[in-house]
Amino acid sequence: MKKIIYIVLMGLTIMIVAYSCKESQIDDLDLPPAASRSITGEGIVVGNVSIDNQFVKVPFKISLSGAAEEAFQVGLTLNNDTVTQLINNGGLTNAVLMPSAAVEYPNVINVSYGTDNAEGIAIVRRSVLERYFGKKVVFALKLSAPGKGNKIANGKSNILVIINTEELLKSTDIHFLNFQGGGTYNVAYQGNYIVGPAGVTIPLIISLDNSPSTAFNIKIKDNVDTVATLVSNGTLPANTIHLAAKDFTIDTLVRFNTGATSATVRLSIPWPVFDANIVDNKKFAFALSLSDNTNHVIHPTKGKVIVVIDPNVNLDNNSPIIGNGTGLIAKYYTNTQLAPDDGREPFATRVDGTIEFSGDGWPNNVKNTAGTSLSRDNFATKWVGEFLAPVRGDYIFYQTRWDDGSRLFINGKAIIDDYTTQWDKPERKATIRLERGIRYKIEAHHRENVGGQQAYLEYEVPSAGITGKRAVPRTQLFPTP
Repeated sequence: MKKIIYIVLMGLTIMIVAYSCKESQIDDLDLPPAASRSITGEGIVVGNVSIDNQFVKVPFKISLSGAAEEAFQVGLTLNNDTVTQLINNGGLTNAVLMPSAAVEYPNVINVSYGTDNAEGIAIVRRSVLERYFGKKVVFALKLSAPGKGNKIANGKSNILVIINTEELLKSTDIHFLNFQGGGTYNVAYQGNYIVGPAGVTIPLIISLDNSPSTAFNIKIKDNVDTVATLVSNGTLPANTIHLAAKDFTIDTLVRFNTGATSATVRLSIPWPVFDANIVDNKKFAFALSLSDNTNHVIHPTKGKVIVVIDPNVNLDNNSPIIGNGTGLIAKYYTNTQLAPDDGREPFATRVDGTIEFSGDGWPNNVKNTAGTSLSRDNFATKWVGEFLAPVRGDYIFYQTRWDDGSRLFINGKAIIDDYTTQWDKPERKATIRLERGIRYKIEAHHRENVGGQQAYLEYEVPSAGITGKRAVPRTQLFPTP
């Protein structure tokens, strides 16, 4: 331990002002004044220096030129100016000044009657020594204002304490704070995240190396500009973006509880944010760093992390996407049941919000540019456009309420094909697997022979909780040619 802490006793010249005393009268019965003692800062009691998980205790000693004839006190102050001057003029190399807040020391040293020495203890925060590992950390205590007429010995008023951190600690002893999996942390489908009804929460773990300590806080910084830099230099893919502040939440202050070796930062992204970027296949990135820790040391490299979230995380999202569709392009053909296969021009073209027609009102309300209504018998219809699948799952499409013949195409494939003169057949249904958020080409055909007429394009997705036949809603249909 002698190599760890070096003591330099430095003196400040004390000018003694002479004074004269009146000669005592023969009949003066007062006791003679106590003899003054010269006080010297002996420095650190080297063998008694101790270190634990949080503090280093540094005992120091003063001595007197003789036994104290009265109990008294010696003042103590922190002398940063002396240390700063020594560092600046090269008197101390590879050294830093101990922050004032990191040293606790008594304001006075009590000297008992009859003793020729006294001790005090300075307590240094271990985290400061760890933070400056590899350097010497220095502070100085100055003796002042001794009581009862005692004085500080010339040149012995300061105790300089030099702590060589590399001899007191090993690098493996340092309480580093770091992000688990620091560097680049990729979040992909079915990775380490929590799925909720509102979105995804990604837990980022901050670890504390070595033994736990008392409670403390640490802040998390989101370095927005870093993401743009990493994209521009090619470190991150070109389709990577940093989300706007309104599109995510993150814990910016995290508390380590007493005895804890880890704490969790929660990064949350709502499902609608994924949905808004699903077409462009955007990745989300965050450049996070630890800062403003109230205890311990941030690891120089592992205290930062780049979090990259792949868009396929959205596969865990099966909340319905509500589109802004307006319906399908409807082409009506008169005096034929074979259209739309014979290539003729339609009688009328319009946009139908949904396919749910029956009764006398349809097709009477279908008129051409001259205002003539479509014939109620012997006509055909073709609806075309796109269908935005609101959820992921096995879709059951129905043309069971359909008078007469029916066809249904998804992405050009006929999944229902019964273009006959029969109506309301229960077997006119088909199951197809569709992916959430994808727009599929859809085309439905209808033919009317004679008599009643109706057309209802319905669906359900039991695996996603959409149960019971219902008309395909307008919001999911787009009049795309």
